[in-house]
Amino acid sequence: MGWFVRIIIHGTLFHGALSTLRPVISYRALEMGLAPGWLGVFSAALSLVPLFVAIPIGRWVDLHDERPVYLAGSAFLTASAFGLTYAYSTWAIIVCSIGAGIGLILAMVAAQAMVANRSPRASFDTRFGMFALAGSAGQLLGPLALSALAATDPATLTVPAFIGTGIAATGSLIALIGMPAPQPRPQRSGGTPAPGRHRPVDVLRAPGVTPAIASSLIVLASIDMIIVYLPALGEERGIGATTVSLLLAVRAAASVVSRAFLGIAVARRGRHSVLVTSLAVSAVSVAVLTAPLSPWALAIALAVAGLGLGIGQPLTMAWVADAAAPEARGTAMALRMSGNQLGQTTLPLLAGALAGGIGVAAVFATFGAGLAAIAASLRRRR
Repeated sequence: MGWFVRIIIHGTLFHGALSTLRPVISYRALEMGLAPGWLGVFSAALSLVPLFVAIPIGRWVDLHDERPVYLAGSAFLTASAFGLTYAYSTWAIIVCSIGAGIGLILAMVAAQAMVANRSPRASFDTRFGMFALAGSAGQLLGPLALSALAATDPATLTVPAFIGTGIAATGSLIALIGMPAPQPRPQRSGGTPAPGRHRPVDVLRAPGVTPAIASSLIVLASIDMIIVYLPALGEERGIGATTVSLLLAVRAAASVVSRAFLGIAVARRGRHSVLVTSLAVSAVSVAVLTAPLSPWALAIALAVAGLGLGIGQPLTMAWVADAAAPEARGTAMALRMSGNQLGQTTLPLLAGALAGGIGVAAVFATFGAGLAAIAASLRRRR
């Protein structure tokens, strides 16, 4: 089995597990009778510790090999998913969330560096589009499985859901066993810094890296916000868990479609134009969720949001991989992930404060405004 096929299989199972884990944590919090502000705390816990390990991991990958880090990421997610089955205190949920976050950062830095290092530069947009499409497929299948489980009206939804995420995470781990070794690195010229010698600040100074990281931050935070707060919005509006899970699946399915045609869109319109348009469309559709819409109208708004948000992640991956020096791609991807984790750490706390003080709808309005601001900023930079 080829290395890229393994990455696609892993991405589908890994993101399927993770995208199910996030809303199920929300439902566990609701089962425990916790206030909506705790949802932001749990989401931030999933991101806080990984924020500190991302860059060292990226530099290690530049110096060594992506494969051990990749395996460790799936192992962390597997342990966290099974651990959450028995987590009925806030501290236990926080600890398991941290473990899942470490698994995410390890697996994604390794995977993105592997795609960048083993792919021709001309195929970056297409390869990262397919890589992100696998993640979207997992984000589609996970909520669909959760919806099917909720439809059976089990005595408790969260226990079998967490067990299912653990099984999917285990499958992602198995997919990586036997991953082919990378080709030997080419000999460096005398003036080229050794792998791992590139300082993070030097990587950030490369043209395009910083705006790509900012775009990635707001896009991923918006996706996470939808996953975490849609169950709470459903609770406020009397929408059941089965319908909410289907709505999450609609968003993921739309992202699958947009990522499947990403290479064609970039070839015709250019990377910058496609990214700005996708951010603007996402801003409007996320903000619309604040209105008292019917489930069918919510599905349409989430489908449009999925089309826009689905493009942001693979485009910024390709942008960063293209801008970074080949021997510093692990560090560059780690910086991108650090930006993502920073957004996932701070923005959920803001969202939790808004949800607790004003209401869940205010969260969607705030993220819609953030997406619009980034789109306007990128348009001015052109």
